[in-house]
Parts: sequence; structure tokens; C-alpha cells
Amino acid sequence: MSFSSDIKKELCGVREMPKNEMTAMLYGMFYAGKTLDGKPVIQTENAELSSAAAFLSENVFPNDRHETKRLVKSDGSLFTFSIKSPHFKERFGDFSDISSIVSGNDSDAGAFLRGIFVCCGSVTDPNKEYHLEMVLPVSERSENLRQFIVEHGIAIKTTFRGKSPVLYAKESELIEDFLTYIGAGNHALEIMRVKIEKDFRNRVNRSVNCDSANLDKTVAASEKSRRDIEFIEEQIGLSSLKPELRETAQLRLENPESSLSELCEMFSPPISRSGLNHRLKKLSQIAEEIKSNNNKQ
Repeated sequence: MSFSSDIKKELCGVREMPKNEMTAMLYGMFYAGKTLDGKPVIQTENAELSSAAAFLSENVFPNDRHETKRLVKSDGSLFTFSIKSPHFKERFGDFSDISSIVSGNDSDAGAFLRGIFVCCGSVTDPNKEYHLEMVLPVSERSENLRQFIVEHGIAIKTTFRGKSPVLYAKESELIEDFLTYIGAGNHALEIMRVKIEKDFRNRVNRSVNCDSANLDKTVAASEKSRRDIEFIEEQIGLSSLKPELRETAQLRLENPESSLSELCEMFSPPISRSGLNHRLKKLSQIAEEIKSNNNKQ
């Protein structure tokens, strides 16, 4: 089961809710539905969604008949759900003004958006990327829906896929907020968990890469120092150096794999890292001067 399918299963399984939230959720489903033969319908391949619509209809329109038609296809079934009620338009209007049907409180607004999402929403597996989108079959309703969502504190955006508007969010925090708002808090927590694990892995990788780069620099610097000292020994002998430089050169040659910090502790008494760096730079300068003099001859 996909991440989106799992969310919809959770949301469609909700049965215990106040009558006003049932009304808002059912309205959301039809808002995200289609119009066939002049009547609003909910069309889906999801049997659990069709069952949820029937349950809500029985509570919102208890005296009216609803109908579910099932079209069996080679890859599954297509359910078309409709309500045969003289009160439908009176209750739900023409879908042009959400706020006239859904009150401004968060519980009703969340239920309405829950109905929208189970019909036309999707969320990508957070292990792959952060992406939520909703594509309404009736594209003219998209802007009103976007404004409604923004008014309730979630800064969702619009893009176009061909001529069809797509409401979307790519920020993990926005997706978490939206899922929490519509009642899918468990999946919002799952996205948070995945994000924490990703951040931890990224920090570890950056640390390993940094340590590796520093190690490479250390090895390269050690190798250059060794070559410079061997060159000095070959050309003029280490005995020609001042005592502190001679000691430094001998310790470096004898301990080619030791870090600078380890090398500092081998002196008697130990010296500072900056002091050791100064001596190694001096040895490098002597080697360069010898090379320069050799080239002049």
C-alpha cells in the first residue's frame, strides 16, 4: 500500500464525529467530485472511500436514498456514488462559496479538507521526497479552495499541469500541518520521523566527508614535509640545521603517519601545534631556497 493510500484508509475509517463534521466532510467529497448527467457524483476506485461516502450520506441525508454504481474494469473497479435527495442543492448549493456551507472553525474546516483529500489528494512517500498535491476534477473550484486553505493558515500554492491547476506543497512542515489539520496526525508524525532520520544521516555524512577531507589534507601536508626534509638531508645534511629544526626533521621522518598533535607530544618538552607548524614551514622554505640556488647554478 502506498503512503497516500495508507493516509486515505485512515481518514476514510473515521466514523465517530459530530454531525456538523460529517456534513463538512461529505461536502468536501462532492466538492472534489464530478458532474455526470447534470448531477454531482463522487467517482473513485477506492472501495473504502465509497463506503465512507455512503456512511456519511446516511447520517447527513437520513431520509434520502443514495446509490453506488460499480463498473468492473480489468485493473479494478470504478465506483460512482450519488445522492438522490431533493434537499441536496439546498444543503450544498452550487459549490461556488465554501464558507456558506463550512463554518470557520477548525474542526469543520479540517473535516471539509479531509473530504477533499481522500477524493483528489496525494502525498509522496517522504523517504523519496516531500510533495503533497490535490487536483480537482472541476478546475474552476481550485482557486476558491486554495484561498480557503490559505485562510486557515496553510500556505499552499498553485501550479499547472497542462491546463489543469494543481494545488501543492513541497515543504515538509506545510505537509505535516495539513495532514494534522485533516486528522492524519499519525502520518504527519511519520514525515517528522523520516525528516529527523534524513537530517541525522546528512549530518553524519557531512561530518565523515569533512573528516575525510581533513585527513587527506593532513596526509598531503605530511607527505610534502617528508619530501622537503629528505631533500634537505640529501643536499646539505640535517646536521647543518639549527638544533630545533634538526629535531623536528628527525621526528617527522621517524613518524611519517603521526598527526601534528601526536608529533607535538614527542618533543621534550612538548611544543604547541602553532610552534610545530612554524618549524615545518621553515624547513619547507629551506628546501625551496636550495632548489632555487640549484637552478641558478
